[in-house]
Amino acid sequence: MSSAALITISTSRAGTDSDDASGEALVELAAAVGAGVIAREIIRDDRYLIAERLIHWAEEGGADLILTSGGTGFSPSDQTPEATASVIERAAPGIAESAAALLPILPHALELIADRPPNH
Repeated sequence: MSSAALITISTSRAGTDSDDASGEALVELAAAVGAGVIAREIIRDDRYLIAERLIHWAEEGGADLILTSGGTGFSPSDQTPEATASVIERAAPGIAESAAALLPILPHALELIADRPPNH
């Protein structure tokens, strides 16, 4: 089983006990692709902090997969795309959009790949 680190990027939620619906969605996505969650964080939308956490989980934290949510709006404080671009070695344009489009059918597709009947 691969390991996943989940990062919710939200200045308004960081450091609070408020609900993290997008983080729960990341938990479900990790499970759907067969990854065990080794860490779950909520951090503020700060370009350098985001980059630092991505590097940490990729290089030191033992994550095979890093899933993020949040920080992708158009206000000046939304820095997730820029932070991610600053640390990746190779971009894969369109992958995120394609994956998002497949989310509704992903669990069934994985069951078929695993040669198990879908669990409706």
